[in-house]
Amino acid sequence: MSDVLRQYFQQKKPGFEQFLMHCIVRRALRSVPEMKLGLPPVIGIVAGEKPSVDDIQDALTLLQLPDLRALGGRFSDALTAFLDCEPAGSRKPRRLEKTEEELLSALKDKKAIFAVVEEEEDLPVLFRNVADAVIHLEKPTARHIRAAFSYCAGVNISLEEAERLTTYSLFDLTMAGSRGKSWRTVLDRITSDPSETENSPANGELSLETLAGLGDAGDWGRELAADLKDWSAGELPWSEVNRGVLVAGPPGTGKTTYAKALAKTCGVELVASSLAQWQSAGHLGDLLKAMRGTFAEARKKTPCILFLDEFDSVGDRRTVQGDNAHYVVEKINGLLECLDGVEDREGIVVVAACNHPQFVDPAFLRPGRLEQTIRIPLPDRPAREQILRWHLKGSLDGEDLTVIADCLEGHSGADIEKLVRDARRAARKAKRKLHYEDIVSKLPKRIAVSREDLRRIAVHEAGHAIVHAVVGEGEIVRLKIEPDLNMQRQVAEAGFLEVARPELKGRTRKDYEAQLMVHLGGLAAEELVFGEIADGGGGSMGSDLASATQIATEMEASFGFGDSLVHLAPSGSKQVGDVLLTDHALRRRVEATLAKAYVDARAILEENEPAHCALVDALLERHKLDGREVLEIISRANEEFQRAS
Repeated sequence: MSDVLRQYFQQKKPGFEQFLMHCIVRRALRSVPEMKLGLPPVIGIVAGEKPSVDDIQDALTLLQLPDLRALGGRFSDALTAFLDCEPAGSRKPRRLEKTEEELLSALKDKKAIFAVVEEEEDLPVLFRNVADAVIHLEKPTARHIRAAFSYCAGVNISLEEAERLTTYSLFDLTMAGSRGKSWRTVLDRITSDPSETENSPANGELSLETLAGLGDAGDWGRELAADLKDWSAGELPWSEVNRGVLVAGPPGTGKTTYAKALAKTCGVELVASSLAQWQSAGHLGDLLKAMRGTFAEARKKTPCILFLDEFDSVGDRRTVQGDNAHYVVEKINGLLECLDGVEDREGIVVVAACNHPQFVDPAFLRPGRLEQTIRIPLPDRPAREQILRWHLKGSLDGEDLTVIADCLEGHSGADIEKLVRDARRAARKAKRKLHYEDIVSKLPKRIAVSREDLRRIAVHEAGHAIVHAVVGEGEIVRLKIEPDLNMQRQVAEAGFLEVARPELKGRTRKDYEAQLMVHLGGLAAEELVFGEIADGGGGSMGSDLASATQIATEMEASFGFGDSLVHLAPSGSKQVGDVLLTDHALRRRVEATLAKAYVDARAILEENEPAHCALVDALLERHKLDGREVLEIISRANEEFQRAS
C-alpha cells in the first residue's frame, strides 16, 4: 500500500465496508484501459443487490489521489459525474430522460462518468452504447479482508484466516469487523443460508481430481504430487523434482484455484504472494525485504507450494527503459536471487501465474526456476458442465445441464461461478430452493444477428478459410459463425476459424507472408462480395488488422526479412508497436507488406470464388463446420466448377 493511501486511511478511519468497497472497486477498474491511460472514461458499475452508491463514489474519488495515476489520477473531482439510475422495473420516463440529459451534458464537458446499478439491465441503452466498459464488482479477496481488519478494526489476522472469510457476505464481514476482537464470535452466530450448504462438498474435496478443464496443468500437478511423496520418503533426490512452473491463461480460468488444489493434492501447505503485495511494503528496499520474507516463510513450511500471482507484472529487462529501468532491473534480479540464490529452496515448489506469458523475463524460465510454461485454457463443454455442477454443490442433481453448458461457450470458470451465485440470489429472493429456471434466467443475454450482418460474417470467415486452405500452415479444426451474440462480454466474437498449428519450425518470409494473407483474407472477401469492408476486422488488439500489423512489423524489425538485418525490437514485446510509431521508414515498409498480402489474398479468393460461395452458404445454413467438412465443401465446389467449365 502506498504511503499516501496509508496516510489517507489513518486520517479518515473509514468503516469496514467502505474500506472493502475501495479495494473491490480499485481491483475491478484495473481491467479498464481508459483508466490506465488517464482518459476520462465512461464506466458502468454493476454492484449487485442494494449497492452502496456512496461508498463506491468515495472509492472512485480516492482512486484520484496523486500517486495512483496508473489507475486514473489524471482526472479531478470537478471533472467527474455520477449518474443516478433507478432499477429498470421502476424507472419512469422522466427519470430516464433526466439521466440521458445528464449523460449528454457530462460527455460534452469531457467528464469521467460513472453509473452504479444493481443489474446491467438497469443501465440506460444510451449509456451502454457509449460506455467504455461495464464492470461487475466481485467479492473481496483474502488480502482485502486482512487489510480491512488491520486498518478498520485494529485486529491482525493471518492470510489463512482471511481466506476462510472470503466465503462470507460483505454484510457479514462488516458486522464482524465492527466488533473488533470479538469478530470470531459474531461470525459463529451468523447462520448460513441452507441452500448454500446443502450437499456442499467439504473443503477437503478440493483437489486436482475435482477441478475440470486443467489440461496439461493437471498432469503436471499429479506428477509433482508423486515426486514430492517420494522425495519426502527419501526415495528421490530434490534435483529430480519439478521445482517451478509458470501457469498462464485468460482471467477467470482458475489459476489461483489450481494452486490451492495442487497444494491439497500434494498434501503440503500453500504460501501465496504477489508483486502487488510486495510493493505495498514501500520503496524498493522494502519491496526486496518483503520478497525475501515470503521465501523465508516458505522455507519454514517446507515442503510447500509457493504461489506467485500476477507474475507478468514483475517486468522484462528486454523492454524496460527510461527512469524506471533501474527499479525494474533490481526487482527482477532480487527475485532471481530468491529463486536460485545462495539460500537453498529445497522443498519449495514455485507456481507463478499470469495472463500474458510473453511479458515475462526469459531469465525466469530457464531450468531450475520456472522450468515449464503450461496454459490453462477456457473450459470446453464437458469441463463447463463439471464446473457448473461443482458450484451447484449438489443442487439440481439429475437435471440435464448440457444446454446450459453449450450456452456458456467462451466463458471462464469464474463466469460460471458468478452465474450460479446470481441464480442462488434469485432463489433466495423468491424464498425457495434453486430451480433449473433460475440458472437459465441468469444466462448471458444474447442478441440475434440480422440476416444481412450474419451473411457478412459468413463471407468474412469463409474468406479466412479459403485462403488458409490454399496457402495456410496447419489443419483447420473448425469454422464457426454466431447467429446471436453475448452482448454482456466486452468483445463479442461473431465468428472464427480455428487452426491446429504444427510444432515450431524454422519459418521463412514466405511462411509469414502466407500468414498475413490468411489474416487479411476476411477483409478481402468482404470487399470482393460487398464492394467495401466493415469494421469487424479491426479495433481490438487481437483483431485481424492488429495481428497482421504485428506480424508484418516483426518481419521487418525482428526477423531480418526486410531491407535491413538490424534487430530493432524483440518479437512479441510491447516495443514492436513503439518502433512502428517512431520509425516512419519502417512504417512505409510495413504498409507495403500488408498491401501486397491483401492483394494476394484477394487474388486467391477470385480464383476460388465458387468454393467461397459454397462455404458461405453452408455456414449460413449450419453455423458450424469441422475441418473435414470445410475441405470437402471446397473440394466439391472446385470439382463442380471444373466440370461446368
